[in-house]
Amino acid sequence: MFQFFDAVAGFVETVVGFIVNMIATLILVIVNIVRSVGWLVMCLSYLPPWMVGFVVVPISLAVVFQILNKGS
Repeated sequence: MFQFFDAVAGFVETVVGFIVNMIATLILVIVNIVRSVGWLVMCLSYLPPWMVGFVVVPISLAVVFQILNKGS
C-alpha cells in the first residue's frame, strides 16, 4: 500500500521537477537573448555609420535563416 503512494509521490516529484527546470531554462534562454542583443547593439555603436549597414544586413539575414531553420 505504501509502495503505491511512494510511486505516486515519486512521479509527481519528477513532473514538478521537470516543469521547474523547463521554466528555469526558458528564463535563462530569454535572459541570454537579451544580453546578446544588448552586446550586439553596443558593438554596432562603435562602428562608423557607413559600415553599420554592411554589418546589420548579414547578421539580420543569418538570424532570419536560423529562425526559419533554412541555414545550414
